[in-house]
Amino acid sequence: MKHHTPFRLVIAMIGIIATGLTQAMDYGEGRANHSDAIALDNAGGIHAHWRAVGRLQMTDPTSQSRCTAALIDSRDRISGLSGPAYILTSGHCVSKHSLNFTNDLPVTGHIDFDYFLGNTQNTERYALKKVIRATMRGTDLALIELDSPLQALLEKGIEPLALSGQAPVAGMDLMIVGAPSGHEEAPGLRLALCAYQAQEDLVEDVYVFRRFLKHRCAGVAAGSSGSPVLDRQTNRIVAVLSTSTTNAREENRCQDNAPCEIKNGQPVWSPETQYSSPAIDLKTCFSQGHFNPLDTECVLYPTLHMTLGDTYSPKTYSRITLDEQGNAVAPRWSWPFSLDTALYRYKAARSPSACESPHGYSGVLDATQALIDEQLQADPGMHLLCIVGVGSATQPPEWAVMNKPVIVAMEVVPPGPTRMPELMIERLTEGGYAVRPYRSRPSLWVYTFKSGAPETTQCDDPEGYTPEFGDVKTIDVTQLPLTLCSRVYDMSRQASLPRTDLLLP
Repeated sequence: MKHHTPFRLVIAMIGIIATGLTQAMDYGEGRANHSDAIALDNAGGIHAHWRAVGRLQMTDPTSQSRCTAALIDSRDRISGLSGPAYILTSGHCVSKHSLNFTNDLPVTGHIDFDYFLGNTQNTERYALKKVIRATMRGTDLALIELDSPLQALLEKGIEPLALSGQAPVAGMDLMIVGAPSGHEEAPGLRLALCAYQAQEDLVEDVYVFRRFLKHRCAGVAAGSSGSPVLDRQTNRIVAVLSTSTTNAREENRCQDNAPCEIKNGQPVWSPETQYSSPAIDLKTCFSQGHFNPLDTECVLYPTLHMTLGDTYSPKTYSRITLDEQGNAVAPRWSWPFSLDTALYRYKAARSPSACESPHGYSGVLDATQALIDEQLQADPGMHLLCIVGVGSATQPPEWAVMNKPVIVAMEVVPPGPTRMPELMIERLTEGGYAVRPYRSRPSLWVYTFKSGAPETTQCDDPEGYTPEFGDVKTIDVTQLPLTLCSRVYDMSRQASLPRTDLLLP
């Protein structure tokens, strides 16, 4: 006698099976997004799938950074052949050059795999060999070759992480596995969970980043840079952690360690947010187990090289001024450079994506000892200068040229006064004073001081001010009484009104 299972029961059973399969693929271990990051041990091999994430220590004279990096699966997709062992990390962990690329550069340092809680004294350490490719132009990625082949790590049971070939979609669940600082009492990898929110263009100091992933995971800190950002369902790398606004102030937006988003030509602040550099384009750049940027499928940034002129002075922040008639006067780019191409084109834009459109670019110009001294629009917000190199006047605006231009950013602010000096003046036990200026880019950039007898010192007189770059200015008791005059310059190089402090014995 056959037993007929009711249709509703069949559907319910399918649902249970599907739920079980989903849970089995949850590398986030059932934890909620945005929950506190957890320390990872590897007792019983429960986290062996993250043995390939390690603590990166650069000891090259040009870089003393500690970051996180991940061994990537570079084996040939068809033959299975392996070659060198490559680790992926952030470009700024290797070099902070905003315009060019680092290629095939010998480097010293090491990476510690098996960097788990309770195992940091017994890690698998591998020496670094050379930087294969690193840049912060548009992206923030570095590929480093180890001094051991991939096969040697495979024999140790360290399985590399695969690169995802699928762009993330809104709401996609992500994981960050990294080695943040601040846990010296219990060092090791930590797992943070959150959802992918959006794709954003960013400006941070002199860096212009494009189409970075935006997310808010807990527990990300210094040392997390370079961490793989993983698809929670597949454990594949979709991006590399680059920068964050965590613990940053909005008054410093668009400056170092305080990235801002660019929307409709305006800088936008997003607090307690992380941004990651997409890494899926790397998947097409390996053949026969070796990195091959010349592969026809590889869509990495081109290697246009820019050399800056002797008069180069970065202007990331400028102010609109008023002439004698009260008319607005916008700043100028004043950008001297040379390229490794014969010619170039340029244009002004208000968003990084606009730089990729061929419309609005200038005619071809000589790329040897070039100077762009064009005046910007007197319109507050973020302004961008887009530069592409071309080999001839007839070269068409091909995708490979237009897709990755050099982009320079400048925030333009309205006319107005510079913020007044902010000083903490503390009386010392010996009777003198310690003066601590509060510095805050871009508005409180360089402090200048002068001092003298109260009856003869006029702070309104601009003569006699000298810059002070130390954290503390000490005034001895033998100098008292004293009038201390201070003025501060913002990054547009505009001075504030003077501040006067009378310091008495």
